Amino acid sequence: MWRVAVVVVVVGCGGQVAEREAQLRAPGGVTTAEDRFGPLEVGADYLRYRKLTDRPFQSLDHGNRWVDVYVNEVGAGAYLSGAPIPVGTVVVKTSWVDHDGAPGGEPGPIFVMAKRAAGYWPERDDWYFAIHWADPPAKFGGPVYWRGKSPRAAYCWQCHNLYDRHLGGLVSSTQLPR
Repeated sequence: MWRVAVVVVVVGCGGQVAEREAQLRAPGGVTTAEDRFGPLEVGADYLRYRKLTDRPFQSLDHGNRWVDVYVNEVGAGAYLSGAPIPVGTVVVKTSWVDHDGAPGGEPGPIFVMAKRAAGYWPERDDWYFAIHWADPPAKFGGPVYWRGKSPRAAYCWQCHNLYDRHLGGLVSSTQLPR
């Protein structure tokens, strides 16, 4: 069973956007307190973080959306240098839909990762993940705020588990596409 899960994840992270979005819409019908919509909690103050992108770049693994990356001061230096990410680091990606090869005016979800203290979720290297989307297309069934250990946040950790888990699959701003 474990090998089957890895194969599914590889396909999902390899650019199968429709498959990934279907996973967002139909995560097995499980609903937890971490699936209820509300104001963004972790990362809500991202505009006060260091913006590590000088312009949005297209991220296939984030629904082929255009994203900007923000990291709080706790982890910005480590993120940029490739050092281990310290507890308390919060990484936020804002997104926009693709409009003919450029970021459109329509905002997409906000993606959040936070490095928690040891013991939070050892199987995920103690990373917290969240997707917050106040106004998604109707196919998503209304506002989205899936976070923490919600089965719906699997959209995040399944793909990030394939990368260097110290950075959660992120690269420094010097490696971002221009």
